[in-house]
Amino acid sequence: MLEIHYLKNGSKEVTTVESPERFLASQYLEVPPFQDHYPVEKVFLDGKRITLRERTIGGLFNYFNTK
Repeated sequence: MLEIHYLKNGSKEVTTVESPERFLASQYLEVPPFQDHYPVEKVFLDGKRITLRERTIGGLFNYFNTK
């Protein structure tokens, strides 16, 4: 399970996604659920915190896309 804590228009949001693969697939949609520029506060994959170099949704996408 992927848990993403991010800011959307200044508001703190938390969402869960079944897997990194589902997250990547959703971002390829014509209208993705998350904008690339949204700041990411923290991310957990199966309960373990992930450290991102670029703390945005775009950075999270790149993190999983290069794994």
